[in-house]
Order: sequence, then C-alpha cells, then structure tokens
Amino acid sequence: MTESAPPRSGTAFVGRRAEVARLEAVWAAVEDNRRQVVFVGGEPGVGKTRLVSEAAAALRAQGVTVLCGACREDLDIPYRPFVAILEQAIERTPPDVLRAVAPAAAAPLLRLTASVSRCWPTAEQLLGGYDSQPVLFDALLRVLLAIADRGPLVLVLEDLHWASEPTLAMLSHLVESTAGERLLVLATLRTTAPDRTDAVGFALADLHRLDGVARIDLVGLGTGEVADYLVRAAGVSRVVARSAAPVLRDHTGGNPFFLQEYLHDLVNRGGLSAIRSGIAAPRSVQDALARRLAAFDADHARVIELAAVAGDVVDPEILSDELDGVQVLAGMDFGVRAGLLLCDGEDGGFRFAHALARRAVLDRMPAGDLAAAHARVARAIEKRDPTLVAALAHHFHQARGLGYADKAVHYLVLAARQAERGISHREAAVLYERAARVQSTRGPTRVELLAAAARCHVHGGDFPTARRLFEELATDDDPRVRLAAAIGHEDASWRPSAPGQRSLALLSESLGAAGLDQDDPLSVRARASMGRAASFTGDSEQARRIGEDALARARRIGDEELLAHALSTTLWQGIRPDLAPELLTRAIELNEIGSRLGDDDHRGPAAFHRAVFAYLLGDEPEWSGAQRDLTELALARGQPFFRYVAGCSRCAHRFAVGDFAGAERISDWLDDQFAHEFGGATEGSWGVQQFMLRRVTGSLEQVRPLITGRENFDDHWLPGLLALYTALEMWQQAARLLVYLCARLDDYRLGAQWAGVLAFATEAAVRLDDPAVAATLRPWLVEYSGANLMAGASVAVFGSADRYLAEVDSVLGVDSADQHFERALAMDRRMGAVTHQAETLAAWSRHRLRHPDAGPGPAATDLATEARALARRIGHRRILRELDADPAPRTERALLPKGLTDREVEVLRLVADGLSNREIGERLFISANTAANHVRSILIKTDAPNRTRAAIFASEHGLL
Repeated sequence: MTESAPPRSGTAFVGRRAEVARLEAVWAAVEDNRRQVVFVGGEPGVGKTRLVSEAAAALRAQGVTVLCGACREDLDIPYRPFVAILEQAIERTPPDVLRAVAPAAAAPLLRLTASVSRCWPTAEQLLGGYDSQPVLFDALLRVLLAIADRGPLVLVLEDLHWASEPTLAMLSHLVESTAGERLLVLATLRTTAPDRTDAVGFALADLHRLDGVARIDLVGLGTGEVADYLVRAAGVSRVVARSAAPVLRDHTGGNPFFLQEYLHDLVNRGGLSAIRSGIAAPRSVQDALARRLAAFDADHARVIELAAVAGDVVDPEILSDELDGVQVLAGMDFGVRAGLLLCDGEDGGFRFAHALARRAVLDRMPAGDLAAAHARVARAIEKRDPTLVAALAHHFHQARGLGYADKAVHYLVLAARQAERGISHREAAVLYERAARVQSTRGPTRVELLAAAARCHVHGGDFPTARRLFEELATDDDPRVRLAAAIGHEDASWRPSAPGQRSLALLSESLGAAGLDQDDPLSVRARASMGRAASFTGDSEQARRIGEDALARARRIGDEELLAHALSTTLWQGIRPDLAPELLTRAIELNEIGSRLGDDDHRGPAAFHRAVFAYLLGDEPEWSGAQRDLTELALARGQPFFRYVAGCSRCAHRFAVGDFAGAERISDWLDDQFAHEFGGATEGSWGVQQFMLRRVTGSLEQVRPLITGRENFDDHWLPGLLALYTALEMWQQAARLLVYLCARLDDYRLGAQWAGVLAFATEAAVRLDDPAVAATLRPWLVEYSGANLMAGASVAVFGSADRYLAEVDSVLGVDSADQHFERALAMDRRMGAVTHQAETLAAWSRHRLRHPDAGPGPAATDLATEARALARRIGHRRILRELDADPAPRTERALLPKGLTDREVEVLRLVADGLSNREIGERLFISANTAANHVRSILIKTDAPNRTRAAIFASEHGLL
C-alpha cells in the first residue's frame, strides 16, 4: 500500500518555466509559515505528474519530507492516498517525533492501517468508539502536524479526479484546519471528460475560497519546447529539431506523453526522417503502444501484463510469487527500456510511466488472460498480506469466473465493512452490491448483501439507488423479505421527502401477503412505516391513526429498537401547534433511546424534529441544543441527509438572530453541496431561503427585471409568487393573486409549507389593507397563537404567529391587536430572534399609527425608534425602508397617476429634492444602480424628458 514519491521519468523535462516559477513562489510562502495548496490540472499525459515529481524531487534533495499517495480508478479503498501517506509517515519519521501524538489521539487511525500499532502499540486498546469522521480526520492531522513542526512537509496527491467522497472530505478538513503551518499540498487531477466529476469540482471550488489555495492548468508544449525536447531526447541537431517540431506539435498537441510515444514509434520506423516519408503517422498513441507491446517476447509480455493487473505501482516480489524471479526482473527491466515502466530507485519498485500505458496493456489482454492474471495477483497478495482486503476484493472479483466466487464475496464483504467503519457509505454500498451479484456458495445471502447495500446507499444519500434495490428485494419469494424490503423502501423515501404512495402500496401488499399477527414485531414495524408513508401522501388522518396504533403496540412489546422506530415514524404527523408538544416529547424520548442504543439512525431524526418542534413552541434552550446535536451528528456520521438538515437548521437560526451574512453563506453552501446530491429536491428550499434573505437585505430589486406581473399561475408556487409581488410592491398583481390563492388555501393546509403559505398570504393582505382576506385568514392564524411560524422543516422562519394575528386584527380594527403584539414581542425576545423583534416592533408601530385612539399602549414613535435601532444593528433594510414609508392605506396609494408604484413615488420625491441616484440609494437603502432604474422608469411613465420635468409632474399631481 505504501507509495513513494513519484519518480521522475528518464525522458527530458522541458518548458514549464512559468509553472516552475509559480511553484517556487508557492514554496517561499510555505517557508514563511503559510500553508499552500496547488491543484495541477490538465488532460491525460499533459505532464501533471512530471511537473509535481520534479518539484518533489527538488524539495527532497533539500531535505524536505515528501509523502505521496494516489487515488485509483479500479480499487475502492476509502481515503486511499491518505492511507499511503500515513504509512510512509510511520515508516520514515523518527519515532520520537511521532510520539508527540498521544496513543489515544492516534487510535482512530487504526481504521485506516494496522501499521499504526507499530508506532503506538497501545492504540488498539484505546480505540473504543472512535467512529466519526472528525475524530478520524483530526487524528491524521495530528500526525501530519507533528511532522510539519519538525520541518516543512509536502504531501503529493496523485489522480485526485478518482477521489471518493471520504477522501475529498479528509482533504477539505486538512486544508481548512491548517493555515500557519509549513505545509504544501500538491495534487494532480484530470480536467477533461470523462474523468472530470461534479463531486471533485464542487469540493475544489469550496477550497478555492481559502487563502493559499491555487490552481495550475497545464496545456501542451509549444513548438519551441517540442524542439528542445527533440534535441535532448533524440540527440538531433537544433536545425533538424526545428524542422520536425511543427509536425510533431501538430500530431500530438504538445502533449508530453503523446510526444514521447510518437517519438518511440518514429525511432522504430527509422527516425525523424520518417515524418517526411510516405509512412502514415500512427492513428493514436494507443496504436503506438500496441505495436510496441506486440514486439515483446511471450515471457516479457506476461510480466508486463501481470504488472498492469497488479496496479500503477508494482512490487516485483508480488509477481515473483507466481512467476520465476529472474523472469520477472528481466521483464521489468525490458519494460523500463521500452519506456512503459519507470524504476523507483529508492524503494526498488516499479510503476507505469503513465496510466494510459497501463490501460493500453490491459485493453489488449483477452478476457480469459485478464481474469487469470487477476487470480495470480490475488493469490500472491493473500499469501503475503491478507489484511489488504480491498485489493483482494478487487482482484478476486475480477477472477470470479475462474472458481474464485466464494473468495470474491468473502473479501468484498470484508472491504465493505472496512469502508463502513471508515464512514464511507457509498463505497461500502458498491462493494456489498458487487458481492450480491456474484454467484457464491458460501457467505451472506444475496438478500442480506442487497439489503446491506441499500442501507449504505441510504446513509450515503443515494436514495434512488436504495429504492431501486429495495424494489428488487420486494420481488423475493419470501414474504418476510418482501415486507422488510418495503420497510426499507419507505426509509429511503421520507428523507428526501419523496411522495409516499409507492411505499404505502408496497407496505400494504407485502403486509397482507405475510399474514403476520398484528403484534408480531415485523408487522408493528411495517405499520409504523405505513403511518409515515401515509403522511407523505398528504393523508394526515390516516397517518396519525396507523402511527398511533403501531406506537401503542411497540410500547406493549417493550423492545427499545422497535419503539425507537415507531417513535421516529410518528414525528411526521404534521408541523402543527396542537401536535407539537406531544411530538417534541416523543423526539426527546427517541433521542434518549438512540443514545442508549448508540444508534445515530435514531438520534439523527430525533435531533431534526426536536429543532423543528422546539422552534414552533418557542423553546429556545431545546432549539439550540437540538441544533448542536444535529450538527455533531452531521459531522460525525458523514450522511448527506443529516448534513443538509443540519445546514437548514443553522441557516434558520442565523437568520432569526440577524446574522444575514452567515445565513447566506450557509444557504449558498447548501446549494453548492446538495443541488445535485438529491436530484434537485432542495431547489425549492433554497429558493425560499434566498427570498427571505434578499427581502431583509434589500437585494430583492435584482430580480425585478425577471418578474413581469403576467406570470402563469400554473407554472409557479403561488405563495412564493405572491410574496414576490408583495415585496416588489406590485400591488395590482398581488391583489389579483391573493384572491386567487385564498380560494385554494385548502390545497396547501396539509403540506409542510402551510405555515409559510399562511405568513405570505397574511403579509399581502396586511400590505393591501384587505379586510375580507384578513377575516378569512384570522381563524387559521388563531390556531398558531402562542407559537412560531416555520415553513417546512427549518427551511424558513417567520417569528411569532401572534405578530401576524395582531396585524390582521389591526386591519380588521379588532381591539386585541396590542395584546397579540405584546405576546409576539415576548416570544421573539425569548428566542433571541433579533430579526423578528425588529419586525414585531415595526408592525406594532404601524398599528399605533393606523389606530391612534386604540387605547393605552406604547407610543408609535417609541416602537419605531427601537425597531429602527435593531434594524440598523443587523442590517434589516426592509424594516428601515418601511419605517420611513408613507403610512397611508394601500387602497389609497393604488390610485397613483401614470401607473407609478409606491416606490417610484418615493424616488420621485427625492428627485424633486435634487438628490442624485447615489444619494437616493443611500436614503432608501438601495443601490445607486437600482435608483437609476427607478428614475428611468419614472421618466418613461411620465413622458418626462429629464429629471426637472419629472419633478414638475410630481408637483402638478400632488405627489410632493
């Protein structure tokens, strides 16, 4: 497993002066105690590895510690490059340096390699329950920093384009946790399809925001550099090289590997003069490699083929277990002379000159020979080191058709379990599924393996694949297997909020076919899942009826794991204030059971729902505690679903306390990380989050050009469109849509967004001063009195429902408005929600202005002063703008001349006062560009040729 620094090729290294100069500047920063990361990208063969290996060799010559690891396309080993780096660190670092890391801190690294026990013999006894990603990452970081404290450290990561998610997560942790260390990370990756992946692209994009992270993209050598190469590699004169260089540059694109292979091919044809002969150039580099391999004698070819099967890096001793040692060395030496292999002089090993060279060898091997070679390599590895289960799984799986099916399954399962221990869910899922497809006579059954694969896909966030596997299992002959599969299908459906109809159908059908007693634990589990599935069909009454029955039976049975499942499924009965106290109590109970069982699959949903219901009920300590638990679980278990919901919860909290910049960072991170993760299912949530943020920060004007007012109601989420019309003060459109929406509110009442729908509709009714709609909405708001409003599960938070009820009462002239405002402000302060405090105070001020004779209560000016102070503190520009707006009823302001909007009248008044666009922007908390757009619209609507005529228009129409 240990890999040495990538050796420099025996061919000439030319060009790359700008890139070398840049790396020298990077190294100067490292010596100045500033961690640096350089991603070297480009097409295959362009010289990424060569550039990095030249830099690594130069640094090693200066006594710098260089540790290297590589990702592999054909071997699923979580954290593979870091395992190699760790093993090299243990092997090459003086023991006294590593002993600076305590055994307890190093113990989690045993999950990566058994070599840890050589340096820390007591680590195994201290391993305990270290099964979280942060603990594992921190353990590796401690070791690397101990080495970096002794002197500068260079980490080389090859072929990062093949990195798995855990490897990328570990790299991100390493980079984000270092800044002032003498550490340089050099990573190579292909940037061309099909090797370029979104996962790697997103991970690197996230790291580029950090200081000291740079990228070098290599392109082909220029004609002059090709000529330099020919002089040094072919030994020709400068004149001959200059003559041949343009043709070679044209045929190879300046790709160094292609250039090398083409030159080899020309040498076999008689030298550079073959360019001018009638002999056609090879169609591809692969053709050139194939011709060279065909010239090998049988013994040499057998060694090279076995080496290609063994991997990019080849240990001759592995090959010698199956072939004669003399034959192996002769074949390897021939491979070096032919330019296919490079010799690593330090460790006595060999590696292929390029991945394309190895691929060419593998592609020409007949299927039978390839399988036999994998069998040979597998037997050799098993004999030498049977703990290399991932490598054994790969090779025995490739040789399964030759009688190695049982061994393939055995090692695939061991490798999958190793991946699970390393919190590498998706890798484990692939290995389990691969094992399930092998026809073996021993080991776990196909059903057990597919179920394990589906479970890992759920944990890894690949819900569609998990559902596909459960659907496959649901066709099994055994009715209990079908029932368990239906339960699994539902578990893979609720997390991404998939519709529950299919799960409900599978559960109903398989439960009927199983013929189980109603108190059979499997039957109870299935009925509990049916209850949750029913909630995702929108049938809340059926969901509660089935769920409550299953929960009662689970309590009677007394099995804690079954009870935890039943509790978890009932938490989806609705985000309603009447159910919230009961469901919060169940979420707390679920957390306690999950903690006793050590089962994060129960603790995660518990924390998720505790955060939701605690916010709804205004229980700030429980809300904050649930967020901390959810974040801890998200970091520890590496499950995308929990990372996403934890991010939503943190975003909602940051918004409520007035940290809009923090909330925006989290929202953008959620979009970057999960827009593709869950097949676009998070797009709507992100849209609501962005709307809420833009509305309070005054940046919603940026979307005004996209809103015409003629939107098709069938193409939009109507509550969101209404909120946009209201925020942009498009009153005619808002009034029309509000009436349309109110006639259809029953369509939204059972959805998770209902509280948000209610909030947006109320805001529109209040701003439009519409008593009829206000009267319609009031009974629904009364149901939330004493609670907070939340759209979805922590997607958006609106503060106390009593504020909305108070505003409705203000429109209706009901005396209880002040009482509700008082309750709302108390709730907002208890929650520490500065955003909502400012909104409540501002709304209360508007109410006191609207009803100056409403009776005893705080003065409107005092309320406005406090609201303005809070709004300025957190940058709540919407409140600041509204506090200075004309308090006249909207029905009066709708009758403005020439179709001017309220905001345009505000701008027109400031134009008449002689303010510039910049000054208007500062006064109204909008950008100067937005102010200019308003002025342009005013001039068009009023037919005014200039600002002076517009001011005269305002005077003539009584707008000043």
